[in-house]
Amino acid sequence: MSTLIALFALALYLVFYYTYGRTIRDKILKSSNAPDAPSKRLSDGVDYVPSNKYVLFGHHFASIAGAGPITGPAIAVAWGWLPGLLWIWFGNVFLGAVHDYLALTASMRYDGRSMQFVAQDLIGKKAGRTFGWFILFLCILVVAAFGDIVAGQFAADGRVFWAFVFFCIAAVIAGFAIYRSKLGLGWGTLIGVALVIVAFAAGNQLPVKWSKDIYFLVIFIYIVLASTLPVNLLLQPRDYLSSFFLYFGLLAGGIAALISLHPFDAIPVFTSFSAKVIGGQPSPFWPTVPLIIACGALSGFHALVAAGTSSKQISKETDAIFVGYGGMLVEGFLSTLVVTS
Repeated sequence: MSTLIALFALALYLVFYYTYGRTIRDKILKSSNAPDAPSKRLSDGVDYVPSNKYVLFGHHFASIAGAGPITGPAIAVAWGWLPGLLWIWFGNVFLGAVHDYLALTASMRYDGRSMQFVAQDLIGKKAGRTFGWFILFLCILVVAAFGDIVAGQFAADGRVFWAFVFFCIAAVIAGFAIYRSKLGLGWGTLIGVALVIVAFAAGNQLPVKWSKDIYFLVIFIYIVLASTLPVNLLLQPRDYLSSFFLYFGLLAGGIAALISLHPFDAIPVFTSFSAKVIGGQPSPFWPTVPLIIACGALSGFHALVAAGTSSKQISKETDAIFVGYGGMLVEGFLSTLVVTS
């Protein structure tokens, strides 16, 4: 059963990418290969950097696909495995992927500016200011929450911290190999992946116990540095290398789905419209599941990634379907495999 579901989902995403996605590109957006992408026209070597679309896909995919597309579907099986899958497929293909793709393209057509500036031009100054304050508030919450989680992980096991430090060094070397040497994408990727393996092995040998507060401070210093350095020096190659962990997860999940014979024996197709999930109280499928399964189906946060960084690095507008629409479809497939595995 899981094999058929995984194959159906894969076929579904491929069909919609090459039909629905291309229809949006050609009929609605009317994208072209005109050499005036913001990354080239406004290139500054810091934020606006023309990038290889495969490297950018990894950067974008790793930025939008964290724990969300894994934990959300795992929680949603409390309503049964079918409701979650239906929301993932419908939300991903018709809402989430379209949202990400249009946010990326809209930002490109506004010189790679963030969504509040697009809203200001299309809706009005008041809407733009409101959106800008909302985004600032949202980013503060997200950075604080994830900073607290990561600091806790570092404090629990100091080896994780040093593995991360060496991983960042590996990313810088990989970025240099890909963009600033004659090695190119293939050899640069191989070198980067090999260095990541070495980074984790080396980090495992250097346990350092600091307090959570110190790690929290270090994380915020890192955030400031990462946000001010040229994007293709650290952030982009770091996320590109991180994406290989997600690809490995997709591969492992796909294999598990293909060889598993009875994955749903312990999970009913449908339990109840109001399963007892949130605080042990009856939680209605709508809107609870769409809120739980955001990454993997529909996530407004993805617009911040698409318009915040990706739009400034994409080399031509026709690549936006691969990065924006395709990236979200792959995330949806990852969520599907979480349910089927």
